[in-house]
Amino acid sequence: MYFFITKNKSLWCRKILFIIALLLPTLLSAHPHAWVNTNTYFETHEAHIRSLHMTWSFDADTSAYMLQGEDVSPDHLEATLQKLTKAVIANLYNEHYFTYLYDGNTPVKYKSAIHPQMVKDKDKIVLSFELPLSSPIAFAGKNFRLYIYDETYFVDMSWLNKGDVQLSEQLISACNGEIVEPKVSDAQRAYTLALAADVTPDNTLGRYFSQQYKLNCQ
Repeated sequence: MYFFITKNKSLWCRKILFIIALLLPTLLSAHPHAWVNTNTYFETHEAHIRSLHMTWSFDADTSAYMLQGEDVSPDHLEATLQKLTKAVIANLYNEHYFTYLYDGNTPVKYKSAIHPQMVKDKDKIVLSFELPLSSPIAFAGKNFRLYIYDETYFVDMSWLNKGDVQLSEQLISACNGEIVEPKVSDAQRAYTLALAADVTPDNTLGRYFSQQYKLNCQ
């Protein structure tokens, strides 16, 4: 993912689009260019939401790109993954962890991510981390919305199944949650398909194509 490799987004985009041009030339002009399967767990303490636990699985081609030029021999793979994890989390900090939680219409702030870990599962890289809220939020009588997306939509980040969002027992007993698919117009889809690889990234795209998780509590 470009936010993992460097803080210079345009440089990363040029690099990864070159790789994709070799692997998938028919998709060069289409967004997105990388895919992440997301899994989220809402952790609570007493009657408050305290943190979000994330597990992100990267597609095989992006995983291979992330490891390009790295020592992935059995004796050094763990150290390599630890090094990449530090770089990933540091850059995600500057991107609000691509995670946008709203308490009603109020955006929720986070502390720095904790317990980051990266593993290699067959041909895919899997990143996990915990994202503590800056202050625990009482959930009784509240409505929450959660989005996970890359602003430029170079990266598609999605919950593939209903079970990819899990709630604590306290939330299950007091709240109802659902994944809502984005409503994207034909014009918006046509625009993303027409974007060339060398154009300046459009930071408005990600929100349009993002799923949202609605959590409504009694």
